[in-house]
Amino acid sequence: MKIVLASQGFTTPEIAQKTAELANKQLENLNVAIINEAYVTIDAASDQSWMIDELGNITKYAKGIVAFVNLRAYDTNELKERIDFADVIYIVGGKQVILPKLFKETGFDKILLEAANSKVIFGTSAGANVLGRQIEDVDYWVDQYGSSEEFIGEPSLGLVDFNILPHFERADHPRRNRNVLSSLLKEHPFSLYGVTDKQAVFFDDGEINFAGGEPIKFGK
Repeated sequence: MKIVLASQGFTTPEIAQKTAELANKQLENLNVAIINEAYVTIDAASDQSWMIDELGNITKYAKGIVAFVNLRAYDTNELKERIDFADVIYIVGGKQVILPKLFKETGFDKILLEAANSKVIFGTSAGANVLGRQIEDVDYWVDQYGSSEEFIGEPSLGLVDFNILPHFERADHPRRNRNVLSSLLKEHPFSLYGVTDKQAVFFDDGEINFAGGEPIKFGK
């Protein structure tokens, strides 16, 4: 199984190159299927230029076929056909609570599990969190988002036995830093990596390595 958890995607040449290597392809012919469903419930008039920048970074490096796959538009069989071309299934972030429920309703959770045997599954921000182990610590959700109920209502997929804290130490996430989280997550039962927008965690059949330097790790 080949999984990449990142904050903001191909923000550096290193992240892009390591992703291509994980897929056993060259960047010039790397094919990417984009799942971009988590933005749909972002508040009206909220700035989404980050998403345009992130998608632009994909085509900056990946020069093969790049195509969108809309999970709401196709049945399970067609979804499988629509991702068949891809070396990388790239799941864009957005609203944290959208993807677990959507993936399970559409059967895409099972498609991803099967695809992970032959393709790289790359998630950013909320698109990364849905792939990792579910964070069930109520204090964490309340501290970081102001509530917990909606965030733990639908468990993530748990394709890997860890997760990331995206956008670590970024100005618009003032409580996502070492000082706050070291105390808050001291007894957390599994590893959580504080990943900046220029870092990524790579999981290659059980082996974990990093791009952009080793991130700060919280929990046990």
